[in-house]
Amino acid sequence: MSTHPLFLIVVFDGLRADMVTPETMPNLCRFQEDGTSFPNARSVYPTSTRTNAAALATGSTPRHNGIVQNKYFDPNIFHDDVFHPGQFADIAAGMAAYGGDLLTTPSLGDIAARGGYAMASFLTGGTGTSRLVNPRAAEHGHISLGFNGWENSCPTDIAQELVAAHGPIPESVRPNIDAINLQTDMTIESLYPNHQPDILVLWYSEPDQTHHYHGVASEKMGQAISLVDTQFGRLLDWWRDSGLQDRLQIIAVSDHGQITARKRVDVNAEAAKAGFAIDDHFDGGADYAGYTSYSGSMKVRDDDPNRMEAMVEWLTDQPWCGLIFTPGGNGIEGQVPGTFDHALGLIDHPRSPDIYYVMRNDDAVFGDGIVGSCFYNGVYPEGGGTHGGLHPKELNIVLAAQGTLFEAGLTPATPAGIIDIAPTILHLLGLSQPTTMDGRILTEALASSDEAPGEPETTVHSVERGGLAQFLKFTQVGRTSYLDAGWIE
Repeated sequence: MSTHPLFLIVVFDGLRADMVTPETMPNLCRFQEDGTSFPNARSVYPTSTRTNAAALATGSTPRHNGIVQNKYFDPNIFHDDVFHPGQFADIAAGMAAYGGDLLTTPSLGDIAARGGYAMASFLTGGTGTSRLVNPRAAEHGHISLGFNGWENSCPTDIAQELVAAHGPIPESVRPNIDAINLQTDMTIESLYPNHQPDILVLWYSEPDQTHHYHGVASEKMGQAISLVDTQFGRLLDWWRDSGLQDRLQIIAVSDHGQITARKRVDVNAEAAKAGFAIDDHFDGGADYAGYTSYSGSMKVRDDDPNRMEAMVEWLTDQPWCGLIFTPGGNGIEGQVPGTFDHALGLIDHPRSPDIYYVMRNDDAVFGDGIVGSCFYNGVYPEGGGTHGGLHPKELNIVLAAQGTLFEAGLTPATPAGIIDIAPTILHLLGLSQPTTMDGRILTEALASSDEAPGEPETTVHSVERGGLAQFLKFTQVGRTSYLDAGWIE
């Protein structure tokens, strides 16, 4: 009988770390207190779902894994549209375009398969993001499930078995109560009893979607947080009675935080007034192609440095624009003076768009003391939530673990992050960590380790353009960097 450890990674999409209190989320709060919890845990930039799904999957930042934005223009995949790594068809197109190497570093699923372990991913959201967590799931015979686009789940027989046993997939609503209840049912009543994956990523879509559309002060937001906490409590109750408590290690994490979307700006329309043509692609004659959200990015036609300089100059003059990144600089300042280098944001990948920007944000308070708001561009209503940038409340995430391999009642002050989960699991399974993983083994959390992490070193860099100063703060632990905050003055 096999006795190797099993891992359940529970992802709470969009859950801010400061929303976890004994009153709002008693189950998760107790889990943090009783296990190891990292109050200084970090997301990766851009602080969006798809970039952090790839970070979880690979233990690396966009500089190594190649998923460089929530949506972005990549002419190698589509010449006439943006690439959306949360869509199943786009993942398939990306895999085809790059010969199976959409992720440019080995994923946890790949390494687990080579070691003889099985991985599963199960999202309340789409099969696209589920497949992004493990792009070669079908090839490895791994389970990859998503309620949106369930027909693309694999293996087909397991997807059919789950629906037959538990009923139809409910329509997605906000908060997504029926779907998340069903997801938990399928996990504890069928997935573990019948298939027992060695690694399972169980990704709840809330409170992200409710936060986006209803905001922190809404009754629905409270319902969404209570919903996922209740389901997490069900998972913990099952775990204690499952007979797997000596083997199954549980890691709770969120992928990013959110701040309040305060004022909408139509970036493309504003740019057009100034004579700049921005589109999803270059086929219509635009000089800039990309995704102009709160956290936006654009490729520049022909990599023209004059066009890049002109766009940066215009962005710098906009009262809604904050930090700006350009490539090819000296590691701190980008090739356009007064911008940050891609390398400093850990986004220096060959596929990265030329210009990244983040709209201005602040520390305005909403609801029950929830700090942070911003200009934004998107479909969400004013007063809803958004993310993708470098506000500390977007970067600070939940990260906690319990199980026989983790210390109990420990709260390390050292920074940690979503990129550290894969290296830590590989270490505990006795599998080697690729050199392209940016994350580290969380030795301070392990019951079997006396090894302390390196002493954290915090640095703030700044650049200045036109009287506007940009600041980026990060902390280094060994060779691993964590972004803490970015702001302008």
